Amino acid sequence: MFVGAGALLVALAFVVGRANVRGPGGAPYVGVRGASRAKAAGLEILYVRGAEQKVVEPSTVLRAGDRLRFRVRGERSRYVEVRLRDGAADPMVVFPAFAGVGSGPIAPKEVLPIAHELTANTGRVIVTALFSDHPRTPGAPPDADTDVVTLTIAKE
Repeated sequence: MFVGAGALLVALAFVVGRANVRGPGGAPYVGVRGASRAKAAGLEILYVRGAEQKVVEPSTVLRAGDRLRFRVRGERSRYVEVRLRDGAADPMVVFPAFAGVGSGPIAPKEVLPIAHELTANTGRVIVTALFSDHPRTPGAPPDADTDVVTLTIAKE
């Protein structure tokens, strides 16, 4: 009698335990095999000060007059939008400048065809990059399929 009840409980456990193996919204991984997800979408920021060009690092402090360049990091070509806030100034879209120009997919390691010069505004520089597999309207809020990367850089 106990053997029959135990067998029924084991069978019921298999049915209940297997019903939701993948979880809600589960989908197979479709990224590059073995690739780090930390670098799936990213932006390397370069600054030009005088005749010297350097990569922005966590300890970098920017100055008014520095020109920023942007290099795309990632696993594949994607649509990219770059927004920038220079100190107390209002945020602005710096790439693409407007729909249709430079709004095609950008390849990894490609340097964007812009150089944004920092103003005398005080405060931090906040750069937000939006990566998408489809064209986006510049300035539009990100959708569920958009990867958003935000970087904050000190400025004197």
